[in-house]
Amino acid sequence: MNQAQRTQVYLPKELREEIDMVRRQNGESLAGYMRKAVEQRIKKDKKEKTDLKKLAKEVVGAVDLEKSGWEGIDIIKWQSEMRKDRKIF
Repeated sequence: MNQAQRTQVYLPKELREEIDMVRRQNGESLAGYMRKAVEQRIKKDKKEKTDLKKLAKEVVGAVDLEKSGWEGIDIIKWQSEMRKDRKIF
């Protein structure tokens, strides 16, 4: 069994009242409610981070510089020149 570590958290009065109302309806202790809420937040944050990494890999992986004709081209320089030509500064 994991050893628990005591943690103290200060909550605004209104938030604590809302938590108490919900946890009482579900028959949960404050500690159990807080643990579950924190676990859900961690899972959500990990999933979002994973989704962003996956999206970045898909976007970067979709650009094959050799096949696209951009290999060896300074994209920043090209972009700058295009903006000058089109008078977009």
